[in-house]
Amino acid sequence: MFSIIHKWHKKFGAIAALFLILIVMSGIALNHSEQFQFNNNYIQTQWLLDLYQINPASEPVSYEADGFRVSQLGERIYFDKREIAKDVQQLIGIVSADDIVTVAFDGQLKLVSKEGETIEHLTGVEGVPAGMKEIGSDEQGDIVIKAAHGYYHVNLDDLEWKEYDHLDGSWSLASDMPAELQEDLLQQYRGSGLTIERVLLDLHSGRIVGSWGVYFVDLIALLLLILSCTGIWMWWKTS
Repeated sequence: MFSIIHKWHKKFGAIAALFLILIVMSGIALNHSEQFQFNNNYIQTQWLLDLYQINPASEPVSYEADGFRVSQLGERIYFDKREIAKDVQQLIGIVSADDIVTVAFDGQLKLVSKEGETIEHLTGVEGVPAGMKEIGSDEQGDIVIKAAHGYYHVNLDDLEWKEYDHLDGSWSLASDMPAELQEDLLQQYRGSGLTIERVLLDLHSGRIVGSWGVYFVDLIALLLLILSCTGIWMWWKTS
């Protein structure tokens, strides 16, 4: 009996040790996640990005005005190749005037310089109407907005909003994104979608291979418990 338990104890011990090393190393790394900025450093390995299916959930949307292009991939907004907003549901359009691009999305207006720097960010608190549907400019170049409950003319210098039943304007229309830009933005999107910390957490818990990975880690934990018990029993028998 003792020899049989001893034999299987060694075999199971070797198997469990391999996974125990992985769990211990990932656990140590997670303890120093802040120190090594694992939560701010992103995975660039393509097969890992594919494993996590890091891709935009919807088709890209893009608007162009005066040589400036603003695009939405997934929940992120890009000014040319520079990310300017995240957690966005819908990019509505853009207006360019005096080298300032006004970007409309989710009931917000973001004023951006020609270099992609945010000049001002306006929300409903500053009077941005709820339910924005379109943004454009009138004959004088002022911004006009079509919203859920009417049309609005806005003077951004003094944030004066005027409501109308109807306004004519040159409305911002989506256009096809150049293939090269789309490829660059997709790489950027994927490259900033998966942190090292998340991979370490999933590696530690087994979730990196799906729900079955969690059960496998549970099995290893159970195996370690058995090994501990049989180890104590063998020590007691030989002492």
